[in-house]
Amino acid sequence: MTELDVRELPPSERHGRIHDAFAELAPGETLTIVNDHDPKPLYHEMAAELPAFDADGYAVTREGPSKFIAELPKAAGDDSVDDDPSGDAANDDSAPADRARVADLDGEPHADAFPGKEPKTIRLSLAAGERVPEHEHPDRTVLFHVLEGAVDVALDGDSHPVEAGEILRFEGESAVEPTAREDSVALVVLAPRAEA
Repeated sequence: MTELDVRELPPSERHGRIHDAFAELAPGETLTIVNDHDPKPLYHEMAAELPAFDADGYAVTREGPSKFIAELPKAAGDDSVDDDPSGDAANDDSAPADRARVADLDGEPHADAFPGKEPKTIRLSLAAGERVPEHEHPDRTVLFHVLEGAVDVALDGDSHPVEAGEILRFEGESAVEPTAREDSVALVVLAPRAEA
């Protein structure tokens, strides 16, 4: 087990340091982080972007007003899962086409349609009034397609209402916080940006 106390790090460096430590884990190992707040945004970021993150095994406990301990497990098994969001290893043009039925995807509030494949494709289900805490998707272009319902997507604090059938496109460096105005289902595509 690897432990990382990020409370003394500047907030802008925390997620990068955590991602680096997580990438160093062997399959089946767990990264324990100590943070000064509930790391729920980190959970959503990792669940959306890292195929090797075992979101079902995630756990967090509060040990005081400014001490949260989170367990970030790496999925056991497939060593070929690629944590590199550039997608170079995951994009194999010779691979057959993949298909998923949105209604059959398991996981709340989000489920990965094609685990280990790029671009990362997530089904997000939110009940009326439910929100995903503010987070970012660095080095990604995001397509947020509302399939059912209506969602207010806050980008850097500015609200962008998205109705069923509409698609919102934005760069992942924006702080994003979706809130459902009614029971909603969205398909979120996190496409790696090519190096310039």
